[in-house]
Amino acid sequence: MAKTSSYDELAQRIQIAIQGANRRQCRQVHLMPQEDDDLDAWDQIIGQIDENENVDITRTPEGWLVSWVPAEV
Repeated sequence: MAKTSSYDELAQRIQIAIQGANRRQCRQVHLMPQEDDDLDAWDQIIGQIDENENVDITRTPEGWLVSWVPAEV
């Protein structure tokens, strides 16, 4: 069984947090690194999230506040 990378583990954790916010329809989530997280992985993922047109990311002392509006269908 292949070991999951810290990037993959972080991406999965963030995806779960965003999906939870979508289910609650708040369309906002505060992402906060844990003490043992790889900060380079965080930077990479936040950069990828920020590439989305309908997403706003605000840096906070604890992490990042990510909010979004649903894409029009």
